[in-house]
Amino acid sequence: MRLTAAALALVVTTPVAAEIPQFPVSIPQECVVLAQREGVPTVIENKYQATKAKIKLAGMSKADPLVRDCRAAVHRAQQAFKASNGHSRTVVETASPNVP
Repeated sequence: MRLTAAALALVVTTPVAAEIPQFPVSIPQECVVLAQREGVPTVIENKYQATKAKIKLAGMSKADPLVRDCRAAVHRAQQAFKASNGHSRTVVETASPNVP
């Protein structure tokens, strides 16, 4: 569940609805062992599961190396997601004319 939260954190923390990926979303590979240990699914099916997983991961101890690795993987995935969506959004914004 904590791993699912991390994956969801990637999806839920983005402010623009267009940036939210379509579900289901697989968790990062670095989080699979933690998810199995915690009894969490490795695929997030909806926004509710994503939010729940985000909260659970946030509450886990950073002293656990699996938690640290998972959080780092989620952060990298979030950055990659933002970078890819930021580019497509810029293309759309510059391609559409401003109508007064």
